[in-house]
Amino acid sequence: MAGGSESRRSMASASVAAHRAEANVADARLARYNDRIGRVRKERAVWPGAAFIVEALLLLVFLTGSLAVLMNLNAEADRIGRESADLMDGLVLASNVAEEFAADPIAFKEAYEADPMADRWLSQPAHEVENGSDLLSAECTFRTEDTEAGTMHYLTLEVWKVRVLNDSAKAAEEGIGFAPGGLCFEKWEESPVYALETSRYVPADGARTARSATGAADDATRSVVLDDPAAPPVVGATGGPAADGADAAPTEGEVSHG
Repeated sequence: MAGGSESRRSMASASVAAHRAEANVADARLARYNDRIGRVRKERAVWPGAAFIVEALLLLVFLTGSLAVLMNLNAEADRIGRESADLMDGLVLASNVAEEFAADPIAFKEAYEADPMADRWLSQPAHEVENGSDLLSAECTFRTEDTEAGTMHYLTLEVWKVRVLNDSAKAAEEGIGFAPGGLCFEKWEESPVYALETSRYVPADGARTARSATGAADDATRSVVLDDPAAPPVVGATGGPAADGADAAPTEGEVSHG
């Protein structure tokens, strides 16, 4: 009897141990399942927020790139506009200077060499602009070529964009010194805004094209109303051929320009 009881107790203990082992395995499986389900739920809960952040970052990058492109285009358009305005102003200044040279190259050279910083060589008076502002300045280079009949005068004209310093106190702060009331020009660009070459021929006699006082008087006398009987006699009037071809002295109120 005692042996049978021991056998039954052993079998019961083994059964309990087996059941406990199975329960532990089931609990472990359930724990792993719950852990996996929890991770999946957490990932699913976090992913919509992460997607929004990623989309916001991509949108921010796109907007930043678009803004940079627009700013570059705006700066390029502004630069082209300023260059066009400078080119137009340089063309006007060069044309005016070239016309003065063509009128009298000798007097032009003397005036330029006497004061190459005069307002007539600038796009606007230097003392009227703000210190540190930009304007256009014409630089002239002269060359002559003698011939048997006269002299050919050549002019190389370059229009530069310069920075004007007309305040000696402010210029001294930048380490630039010049006399009070003077001017200082600083070149900004590496090449001129506009350049041209022109020439003017002057005969060997050196006569400059200027109307004399006698010529002005002649013009004044010729402006008299010829049909006015009370008009004063014309000085220097000479005889000329009559309308019928015969030589005759001018009658009253008539002037001959023969």
